[in-house]
Amino acid sequence: MPRAARQYQSVMQCLAILAALSALSGCSRVLRVSGVRFESFENGAVLSPTVNASGYTAPDSSTADMYLSDIPIRDLSQAESFDDLTGTIVRVRMFVAPKPGKTPIEPTASTATVQAAVFAGGEVGIYGGGAFMLPSGKPGDRSFGGSVRGGSVRLLSSTPGFQDRLGASSFTAGMNTPNDEAAAAILAHFFEQANRVSHGQANAAAR
Repeated sequence: MPRAARQYQSVMQCLAILAALSALSGCSRVLRVSGVRFESFENGAVLSPTVNASGYTAPDSSTADMYLSDIPIRDLSQAESFDDLTGTIVRVRMFVAPKPGKTPIEPTASTATVQAAVFAGGEVGIYGGGAFMLPSGKPGDRSFGGSVRGGSVRLLSSTPGFQDRLGASSFTAGMNTPNDEAAAAILAHFFEQANRVSHGQANAAAR
């Protein structure tokens, strides 16, 4: 069995457990999101996914991992392979909460990392970079988000057939994600699996 297929089977086994947990707590809530937008510095191409699934977790009082996707949780649970997925999973990790007098509060500062897994026709591309996030609320609240400005990302890894239509791009977002550990775990697992597959196939192609 190909490596990618074995990895995907592992995803589906874990997903079955996580989907059951999500069902116990209700469907993934999608709170109001003002927009998620990538815009190419090179050709003006825009990727602006409509958020259909979201969730966040807070490892501590100043850190939060937020996940947003235009792929509904149900579609993820029903997919038999990455061939069945078209869309984007965005992960924004706030690693420091900006505080006046202690941390820079300006768009040129970096308080968050931004990553995105783009699924297209069985191919996967991983984009990543940094940004400034001005939070609304505190990590651990029932919902958490804020505005993300001054972000920049580029393609970090991909499967061989992935077409990079963005190149280096800006990233902006307005987010309000629920404290939904089950939904966040499902989105995180698919993101991490896509990341592994993209790096694994990219490395194999390079050898």
